[in-house]
Amino acid sequence: MKRFITSLIIFPVVFSTALSVSADDFGGSMSKNTSEKVEKVQHLLDGSIIEYQFQHGGAVRLELYDGLLKYEWTAGPMKGNTNKDLPYRSRKIADKMYMINWYEQSKLDYITLVFNFNNNVMHASGLLNIGSEKQFSTFAGGIIDAVKLIEK
Repeated sequence: MKRFITSLIIFPVVFSTALSVSADDFGGSMSKNTSEKVEKVQHLLDGSIIEYQFQHGGAVRLELYDGLLKYEWTAGPMKGNTNKDLPYRSRKIADKMYMINWYEQSKLDYITLVFNFNNNVMHASGLLNIGSEKQFSTFAGGIIDAVKLIEK
């Protein structure tokens, strides 16, 4: 019973210290609701090149460098679609497993990818065309075809 009551007290306190995050966070600044900082933006995969393909047939070449990324769709209906110099964030979630995300302001897309380099699989989630009549979400998976992995 003491444990349950303690969790009722601690749970709201933990979430009340959260920070709000804005689109500028991909450039580095955070607007704080408290005097604490959650974490420094990390670029743990700078220097890595990852080629992956989705189950639906689309394929992407992703390069990470200097806190930025560039991508090119190399197969599928999006073939030829490209962008570069997009700020990204990353987090190590397990041995040779990373989550990265970025906001692509020119297309109003917010993308999150999870890479499992142990099993050569990847997962993607995103909200695309945010705020437009064409807004939609994606939730897909695929395999990693080739990787030059640089871990920081």
